[in-house]
Amino acid sequence: MEEQAKSRLHPLLAGAAVAVIIAAGVAVAAITGYLPGSNAEIAPTDKASAPQASHPAQPRHVAAAKSSDSRQHVAAACHDCGVIVEVKEVEVMGKGTGVGAIAGGVGGAVLGHEIGDGSRAGTAVGAVVGAVAGHQIERKAREHKKYEITVRMNDGSTKAITDESGNQVSWRSGDKVRVGTDGVIRPI
Repeated sequence: MEEQAKSRLHPLLAGAAVAVIIAAGVAVAAITGYLPGSNAEIAPTDKASAPQASHPAQPRHVAAAKSSDSRQHVAAACHDCGVIVEVKEVEVMGKGTGVGAIAGGVGGAVLGHEIGDGSRAGTAVGAVVGAVAGHQIERKAREHKKYEITVRMNDGSTKAITDESGNQVSWRSGDKVRVGTDGVIRPI
């Protein structure tokens, strides 16, 4: 009778194993893209047109059309102006905090203990495999995008600017921009 009682799985341990299996399934679904997530794109707003719309009663002074020579002279005088050459989107793996490795290690140890019929080797292997898997799942969950923008300045030099804000950039190759000293790109 005692042998039969020892071989039964404790209900709390069974519940923990089921919770780990469900959490791992959700994590795998999220990583592979089967779990729906927020992929909403924010529409770019035209900041230049907003102030003009708020003051329609003010007269607008329109300068006479200038020749292309004077435009080139103005562009040559702008030392912080340029043209976007390339916008490259780069995936950046997130950094692990250790929480994923610990959770994966505990879950793997529980499952390894059960699969290995209570052996220490099964528990150790399960803990190691679970810790590695938990760490990778955490890094994938913290993954983000960055944008590498190359601008050819009017003086012929190039500037490489990195945007890691997580927001999709609206710049395209050929856009004329002004690069501030703080690295912020503004339209001309």
